[in-house]
Amino acid sequence: MAAGGLVVVGASPASATMSDALTFVASRATSSSLDDAAVGTTFAALLTLFDSSSAAAGDGSMIGTVVNLTADNPAKLIVQMKLVLRLSAGAKGELHLSSMHAMVVPSPVQNPLAIVGGTGQYANARGDGSITYPTPDRINLTLNVST
Repeated sequence: MAAGGLVVVGASPASATMSDALTFVASRATSSSLDDAAVGTTFAALLTLFDSSSAAAGDGSMIGTVVNLTADNPAKLIVQMKLVLRLSAGAKGELHLSSMHAMVVPSPVQNPLAIVGGTGQYANARGDGSITYPTPDRINLTLNVST
């Protein structure tokens, strides 16, 4: 996958104090292949994080497991995925995200995502959001964060 990072668009992470909508765009810095994926295949990716000014904002990771392959042609991967966004600029802490969805790349489909916790300024984070895969190298995240 192409090198890149996460760009914060919209509200800055520092403003996530009560309830905030955050939008992220991510590129994978490194990732494992999903070629020849089967049920049980695990994949991972390292994300480099940047703020809306393209300044370094931390890093992140996603790890997932293929739990099913649909009978569609081409088959869709049903994945159970966890993401961690470690924010070091502005708000300090991590956001922990979880989802199970059809991973179709590329696709404009907004797949549901849960905010299940965090650390630091996000220690009590909860909420929901969505994850999309507009290109093979890009991930869009929209988060409704409550702290």
